[in-house]
Amino acid sequence: MTAFLDRLIGLAATADLGGLGYDASLPRLAARFGDPYDSGPVHRGTRWPHAFGWGDAWTVFCRCRRLRSFSLPTWHGELELPADGPGLLTYDTRVTESALVAALTAAGLAWETVTYENIPDQRTLEVAPTEDVRVAFVLADRISRDEPPLDDWLLYKVGLWGYDHPDCPEPDRTLPDDGWGAAEL
Repeated sequence: MTAFLDRLIGLAATADLGGLGYDASLPRLAARFGDPYDSGPVHRGTRWPHAFGWGDAWTVFCRCRRLRSFSLPTWHGELELPADGPGLLTYDTRVTESALVAALTAAGLAWETVTYENIPDQRTLEVAPTEDVRVAFVLADRISRDEPPLDDWLLYKVGLWGYDHPDCPEPDRTLPDDGWGAAEL
């Protein structure tokens, strides 16, 4: 098993990818990995939810500064992911469907296959590490439209999200800006 596939199986089992876990605290992640880059608000006209990133990991946080989702663009073939302390580790992300299924099976993890009529060249293996959290392994029959379909589909994208999110408390306007927009709406 490759180092990246090993990390993916850990994510499927725990909803955590080396610290980037569902409901993780933005300030704690910044203390661990260094300040994230700011990718901007997810919706026009609102500050939250807001996207930040470390390397190629694109994360979304609610105004309560809790991680609500993330995605990894594995179609690039190589990703830089945060490591403890400042710095990034590079991973080869070429994972076939057969290797992923074998690793999930060996780990005793169950998944549901999700398909969409309007996207026939893509399917998703969805794992539920907890009742309200999902990990999606999106597979494609080819990475480029210029290529013929593959016999063994490739991992195209990885995503994590949750269904439960309690109402965020109103921000405390008496606190100084934490650098991530605490003083802003």
